[in-house]
Amino acid sequence: MSKTEARKLRPELYPKLRDLTFGFVRDLEKCMQCGKCVGACPAAALTTYNPRRMIHNIKAGNLEEVIESEELWSCFFCSTCYASCPRDINFPFTVAMLRYASIYAGYGVEYVKKIIPYAQDYYRRGLTVLQPEKNPLVIGRRRANSGTSGQMADIREQMGMPRERKISAEALAEVQFISDVSGMTKLMKDMLKRRDAGPKSRDRIEKVETVKSREGKFAGFPKEQENA
Repeated sequence: MSKTEARKLRPELYPKLRDLTFGFVRDLEKCMQCGKCVGACPAAALTTYNPRRMIHNIKAGNLEEVIESEELWSCFFCSTCYASCPRDINFPFTVAMLRYASIYAGYGVEYVKKIIPYAQDYYRRGLTVLQPEKNPLVIGRRRANSGTSGQMADIREQMGMPRERKISAEALAEVQFISDVSGMTKLMKDMLKRRDAGPKSRDRIEKVETVKSREGKFAGFPKEQENA
């Protein structure tokens, strides 16, 4: 089935997901399509990622085309688009909410699983960088400029620092605590178990229920037993 046919069969998807994403569409409707977000975006310079096109599709009611796309997962969350927007649209927040919608609708699981190993490594070590450098060009530049082998461990030793990057036990405990209480640890485990067969049906999307905060705001989706 083509994307166009799917949208014709599910016209209620767009207004339902507006409610599920904190009403972010009200901000997107301020967009002038000036393109400053695209011009300043590092992801757009390297991939097909295009914030302006995504906003246009959402405003036109083509939300499903956005949440099933690969480019939705190209955002670095650097907020350059937010800083350059003349209408003060917080598009990184929008991307986060669209990813929620994509995962719920059964499109985004495969992309999330790709980054889980990095998240797990961060949980174990508290570091977002790799110890050994594998890029030969980087190693060559370091070798030429430092008089060492080019490996960061040798450069650190030359500077009088420990060969390996390490954080204190207290700092690691804090990283793990934040991951646990924010739900990130559980999310990583749940995503590894998921075996989505494909996008959810129209009936399942229509029957979606959400978790609300005490203030009545969207606070996530209920646990789905079939994906546990």
